[in-house]
Amino acid sequence: MMNPVLRREAITSLRGWKNFAVVMFYIGIILFGAGLFFFSTVYNSYDYSFDPQAMTFLYVFLASIQMALVVISVPAFAAGSISGEREKQTLDLLLVTKLSPLSIVVGKMLASMAFVLLLVVSTLPVFALVFYFGSIHIGSLLLMMAFAVTTAFMLAGISVFFSCVYKRTVISIMLVYIITGILCIGTLIWAYMPYIVMGYGYSGSSMELELLKIIPNPGMGFASLMGGQLGVDVVGGMFSDIMRWQEYDEVNTMTQWVIDHLWLVHMTFQVVVGGVFVLLAASKINPIGKKSNRRK
Repeated sequence: MMNPVLRREAITSLRGWKNFAVVMFYIGIILFGAGLFFFSTVYNSYDYSFDPQAMTFLYVFLASIQMALVVISVPAFAAGSISGEREKQTLDLLLVTKLSPLSIVVGKMLASMAFVLLLVVSTLPVFALVFYFGSIHIGSLLLMMAFAVTTAFMLAGISVFFSCVYKRTVISIMLVYIITGILCIGTLIWAYMPYIVMGYGYSGSSMELELLKIIPNPGMGFASLMGGQLGVDVVGGMFSDIMRWQEYDEVNTMTQWVIDHLWLVHMTFQVVVGGVFVLLAASKINPIGKKSNRRK
């Protein structure tokens, strides 16, 4: 059975024409970018021919736009899901229904993810250009879509939690974007800071520690996924100095597996973190839990 909160949000949000206009506008921009890439590739070739392998760059370009859309849009939609109900003074009405706090949080989170994922799915026909030339397997596309879904789940879970904690939507949005910036940029700075300070010859850290620094980074997970699909060792190339210092053979089997499948480890991290924040959000709006805390 469909979540009642999600069903209500889907009916009310898709009733107008604005959402469909946004979908058409987004698809138009993607089509324009794909057409421009195709034309520039043919025009810049020596004999005005087309290399089918160049479509892999189009696939990476379109997939990068999808990921940027998810990272930027999901916090904006989800951070006001609960605080918006509180501002409209309708949260108490939801809490007195038969719905559990977890059902309310999950419904609000899925509703905030739905429109962004609709935009992602709506561009699947554009990706058919890549399949036409046989550059990418359909399994790679489905894997990329699954990665986008888990990324949206983690960011939506964090956003809903802060939406439950803070009464004002603006504060929730600001904090979620700060955390997103830390995950996307802060972890890279943390991992690369020794190289910046000591120079690129620095190798005084273990490979395991460096991997722990970049596992939470969505950008590195996405780069690892794209590199694995195109046959490029992105993670190993980043820390080549450390791997040479450890003479590569000393890198144990588990560490090497993480290097080759960082995207899978990151997807697992996203699911776990998103689930934890959803449970924390449900406990924050649970009126029974608040009463018991007050008695203590």
